[in-house]
Amino acid sequence: MKRLPYHGAGILAWRKDAHGKTEVLLGLRKYNPQANMWSIPGGEWDERKDGFEEGTTPDYRATAIRETWEEIRLSIDDGDDLALLWRTHTPFYHFRVFAYPMPEKRNLVCREEFSRLRWFPVDDLPNNTVSLVRLQVSALIKDSGGGA
Repeated sequence: MKRLPYHGAGILAWRKDAHGKTEVLLGLRKYNPQANMWSIPGGEWDERKDGFEEGTTPDYRATAIRETWEEIRLSIDDGDDLALLWRTHTPFYHFRVFAYPMPEKRNLVCREEFSRLRWFPVDDLPNNTVSLVRLQVSALIKDSGGGA
C-alpha cells in the first residue's frame, strides 16, 4: 500500500490582555490522537475545498482558514491577516501554522473537535498542551520580540 503524505495547517490566534501580556487561544481536543490535549484549530488539507497556492503546492492558508471556521467558527475575513509562524516538512508530514492577532473579542463556538476553548498566557500553558503547540507558541514569542 502506498503511503500518501499528510498536508495540513492551523491557526494560532493570539491577543494582548489588559496588562499587555500575550495570550493564545487553545481548544481541548475530544478525539484521539490528541484527546484531552490543548491544541490549536487545524487539520488536513482538502484538494477540492482548499486548492493549490502555485503549481502543486497545497494552499495551506486556505486549509488553516477553513479548518478554523469548521472547528471554532472563527471567521478570517482577510487571509493577509495571517502570518506564517511555523512549519514542519518531513517526507510524510507537512504542516504549517499561521499566527492571527485578534484585536477584539469574538463569539467562538466549540464544534465537534473541541470540548472547551480558553485563552492562556504564553508563559503559563497547561501541562497537557500538544508538544508541537509549545514550539508554535515559542515561535510566536520570538517573532513578537518577547511576547510575554
